[in-house]
Amino acid sequence: MHLRAVKLRGFKSFPDPVEIRLEPGVGVIVGPNGSGKSNVSDAIRWAAGSLSPTELRAEKPDDVLFAGGGARGGADFCEVELLFDNADGALPVDYAELAVARRLHRAGEGQYLVNRAAVRRLDLVELLADLGLGQGMHSIISQGKVEAILASRPAERRALIEEAAGLGRFKARRHRAELKLARVAVEVERARDVEAEVRKRLRPLALQATAAERAQKLGVEIAGLRARIAELDLAEHKERLRGIEGRRGGALTARSAVEARLEALLAERGQAEEELADAAGEREQGLQTLYRLRSAAERIDLRRESATAVLAEVRSRHTAAAAEAGDPAAELAELEGSWETAAATAQTAAVERESSAERARQVLARLLAAEAVARNALEAQLDALLAERRDIERELTGAAGTCTGAG
Repeated sequence: MHLRAVKLRGFKSFPDPVEIRLEPGVGVIVGPNGSGKSNVSDAIRWAAGSLSPTELRAEKPDDVLFAGGGARGGADFCEVELLFDNADGALPVDYAELAVARRLHRAGEGQYLVNRAAVRRLDLVELLADLGLGQGMHSIISQGKVEAILASRPAERRALIEEAAGLGRFKARRHRAELKLARVAVEVERARDVEAEVRKRLRPLALQATAAERAQKLGVEIAGLRARIAELDLAEHKERLRGIEGRRGGALTARSAVEARLEALLAERGQAEEELADAAGEREQGLQTLYRLRSAAERIDLRRESATAVLAEVRSRHTAAAAEAGDPAAELAELEGSWETAAATAQTAAVERESSAERARQVLARLLAAEAVARNALEAQLDALLAERRDIERELTGAAGTCTGAG
């Protein structure tokens, strides 16, 4: 596996895009102090997934961004890309050239890329572990590390040799597996506790489940019985409704007949009222005739009184004339004849007057009797009709209440 190039942009002292090409063999970067030689090794370590600011000679993670200088402002993001030659297929990827990149924005958003495809940091670290660039493999040795390696203890040297032999990634995997097993053991212990708690509650729950099943069956049976009762009630209500409908039809027919009878009685009442009105008219005519007869009788009385006065005057004159004349026999006979004629006329008029008054009284009595009989008959018929109408209305009200209760 050969590292062909390192591309930097905005990383520490490289604000502009820089590409460092490495040929097979030993490559050496030469330059004065402060030229950025160590920043190249920091860029490789940072692109390989390092998260420790001390390994990158920084205080904060965003110190790897170009901070700016002079008239030039700081970089908004930095990116380091490592280009590997995989023509021999040393890496388990289907690419002849492998590009591993890491990008960081000033807002704190980071991203890992493998051939421009976003991946997780864990995937990137495991992939680079096959190249010897994993964390703790000492593939990149900074200043002061040589002396620390030479002065290390046997256990530390063994760890260094194991990492150089490629066992570091397996140890990391074993460490992650042990952490997972520890978490699984905790979860298993918790599951056992839960199982024990559930076992304690299992018998009561089983009893409750049995009771629930029985209650469910009883509920189904009760629902069936209620449905059957509802069907029976519905059939009974339908039968009652049919009976009520029949009675209602009979009541409507009876009501129609009663209304017809009521109309006939009303017609008879109208006719009786007309007859009563005619009788009242005849009574009025009789009263008028009686009043005329009474007026005639009064006039006859007046005439009689006048004739009596005339007779008295004639007698007084006759007496005076007799006194004046010696024998007024002929004249007296003539006067007596006229007087008798007048008296007969007056008597005839009085008889006729009495006869007319008697007839008028008889007619008036008959009219009053006929009026009383007609009124009594009409009132009796009206009372019977009203009583029958009240009975029919009570029957209709009872039938309507029965229909409403059945509905």
